[in-house]
Amino acid sequence: MLLAAVLHPLMIHYLDQESSIGPNSLRAKKGGKVTGLNENLVREVLELHTLGVDGPYDQHDVRELAELLTGVTNGLPLQLKFRKDYAEPGAETVLGQTYRGGQPHIRDVEAVLRDLARHPATAGHLAWKLAVHFTSDTPDPDLVAALTARYLETGGDLGQVTAALLEHPAAWAEQRVNVKPPFHYIASALRALAMPADTLSALYEKRMRSLLVGPLRRMDHVWEKPDGPDGLPEEDSAWIAPQGIAARLQWAISAPQALVPDLPDPRIFVQTALGEFITPALKFAADAAESPSDGIGLVLASPAFQRT
Repeated sequence: MLLAAVLHPLMIHYLDQESSIGPNSLRAKKGGKVTGLNENLVREVLELHTLGVDGPYDQHDVRELAELLTGVTNGLPLQLKFRKDYAEPGAETVLGQTYRGGQPHIRDVEAVLRDLARHPATAGHLAWKLAVHFTSDTPDPDLVAALTARYLETGGDLGQVTAALLEHPAAWAEQRVNVKPPFHYIASALRALAMPADTLSALYEKRMRSLLVGPLRRMDHVWEKPDGPDGLPEEDSAWIAPQGIAARLQWAISAPQALVPDLPDPRIFVQTALGEFITPALKFAADAAESPSDGIGLVLASPAFQRT
């Protein structure tokens, strides 16, 4: 997965790796324009995809990895290409491991990425991110440790790491504290409403902006345009601002009847949507609703449904 992300032609293009030429490369010696080493891609690899911001690397590792990545570029049509004449000659040392002892080759880049993916710091970083996403902004340290251990035991098998998450008691804590990000909130609502796939496809063609994209924006999630390369924020505080909460409530009340004209009975829907997490007050509200749309809106707007 790391190789696929880092070496994807669009990633290479977006982060300007295609113009990174080693200062002592054959291309540079023949008069090629040297624009400097590309530390942007390196820092994304180290900070976001593998070791984490506080990982065990320094500026020396950043520069050496940037030199090792020279030669990675794009060909036409847009596809991965390795140009030996762009590559900085000589060996590079990243986290104490030496790469590229002989002629430059894409295999050296793949080797360093595999080693970074297997690193204990990467295991801890990804374990923490999974625990935050599925449990809490301040996850149980024992849960993080269990996920880290499973990652290292299995060589980074994310299926096994997910199994370790599901096996841990902290994943099944009675109190749910994470706020659903806007997309997850809307997706879970559509799932609870059993919205047919063909209806959703038709909606995508005709009313996607008014019923989904627009509301997401008002909930502070601009569709396909995250604020930075690290994607959408995980912190609950990013999603519980007054404007975002007001947009959720408005969507809960108005959108379901436009999406699913034949709404279910709120007394049944509250059981479908929340099961054991129904509160007495919410059950009363669903039972006493004056109309199906009012009842469905109250369930989807409830604090119980907003959390995961």
